[in-house]
Amino acid sequence: MFGINEILDKVISKKELTEEEKFKILRSKRIDTKVVEYLMNKLNNLHIEVLGKYEGSLFELMPVGKLEGWCWQTTESAIIFLNDDDYIERGNLKFDERTPEYYHSWICFKFDGTEYVLDPCLSFLCKKSDYSKIFEIDVKGKVSAKAVKEELIKQITTPKENNSESHKAFQSFMKSFMGDSYDSYVESKKEEVTVCGPEDVNTPLYRNGAGYRTEIENGKIKKLNVHYYYTDC
Repeated sequence: MFGINEILDKVISKKELTEEEKFKILRSKRIDTKVVEYLMNKLNNLHIEVLGKYEGSLFELMPVGKLEGWCWQTTESAIIFLNDDDYIERGNLKFDERTPEYYHSWICFKFDGTEYVLDPCLSFLCKKSDYSKIFEIDVKGKVSAKAVKEELIKQITTPKENNSESHKAFQSFMKSFMGDSYDSYVESKKEEVTVCGPEDVNTPLYRNGAGYRTEIENGKIKKLNVHYYYTDC
């Protein structure tokens, strides 16, 4: 296994890096603790539940890999606590020749005049310039934090009927899966609003199927509890 110096030598000589080497070089770059503190303060009121198996803050779940596979939901949930002109990018990352197009989403934000990437699902916090270069990003869609906030509030506050065939199928599956505990589960989630997003990469809630419980004050989301589960809504 190459150390960081050997990996840097490969970069200098413009040799192709492996996925492991790309991850290692990005994680070797130190980020000012002020950036971490800024994000932790901003995301303090975001609580995440994953399939009823794991729950906690983004910074509890991110380093142990519990958010991997939930990039659409996580970036959309976290971005609402950031500044209006911060944004989500969606597109392809190049890991290596085996994975030349990893379809993904990540958060771009500014702190003290420098642009950073927060990638909670792959567990990266780094300068955007480094992220873009290492992964040779190919952006397919982009949406602002302001647009995500407005759309999420709209969907949460707009009454909707849950009578679709897909919702009924989901209920039937959960009841067969959970048995007698299903009724108590439903009761615990009665304040949860399911939000669904379309197959349009430039929309605020892209492919999003999640449940939200919120505290909204003066048109702004103050607290957010998001529940990830598999659903075709």
